[in-house]
Amino acid sequence: MNKSLIGVASLLTIGVLFGLSGVIAKYLSGWLNPYQVVEYRFAIAFLIATFVLLITKQKLSFSKIDPKALVFFALTFPVSVIFFTLAIFNTTVSLAVFSFYISTLVSSFVVGKIFFGEQITKNKKIALFFILLAVIAFTDPFKNFNLQIGFVYGTISGIFQTIASSYQKILGKSTNRISLLFIQTLTGIIVAASVLIYTSNPLLVALPTTALLISFVFGAIFLAISYLFLVGFKYTNLNTGSILVSSELFFGPFFAYTLLSEKLGIIELIGGLLVAVSIIFANKD
Repeated sequence: MNKSLIGVASLLTIGVLFGLSGVIAKYLSGWLNPYQVVEYRFAIAFLIATFVLLITKQKLSFSKIDPKALVFFALTFPVSVIFFTLAIFNTTVSLAVFSFYISTLVSSFVVGKIFFGEQITKNKKIALFFILLAVIAFTDPFKNFNLQIGFVYGTISGIFQTIASSYQKILGKSTNRISLLFIQTLTGIIVAASVLIYTSNPLLVALPTTALLISFVFGAIFLAISYLFLVGFKYTNLNTGSILVSSELFFGPFFAYTLLSEKLGIIELIGGLLVAVSIIFANKD
């Protein structure tokens, strides 16, 4: 198979899996609270990752990395997942996804400029303009200002995701992906469990067979996405790849509609299209 096609297929699959993940989290809300959903997701992913390590006999590598950077990376990623799950629980899947991408895009420009010396190009400025229009569409500040708590959670999630990605960019130069994945999932379990203990919620909940199987799929999807990222960006340039991954903007609402009967209103449709256009401009050469 053509390597370019492999890259495109891998990154589009990530968009599909990301879109499906939000729907699964929403489905599990019938049995689990947001922190339990995160705990189950990371626990299953951790068990699968450990099994893969044992089978492949790969070694974890942390000797050459900055401990402080590793700690910040390990903590910010699960926090991002928690806030995104809170967004899913408090609003529609579509709005959670849209708010996440709005925040990720804007915060990535800020972090890139301050910490990596990246220039805010003309295309990025155009992207910011479309983002502003999207925020106006979602919040209607000139008439009946409406800022849903789910939108706020999605925005916070995007900020933490940008921070985590920045540290991953730094750490990726001195260790392998499986080591970062192992730390991600282990820390995710600890963070989610800590919140559950603090809020006096049970760590384990008896689930019906169907929900348990879906939870397993949820954890496996997390690992599949990590693997497909490696394959996809190996054969696809960063700009094109980022746009392909952002197909979650379509697949999230699509799965929410087909599996959860969540419908897009005219405001959500316009806002989502504006976010999609902004991402295209942000990743143009």
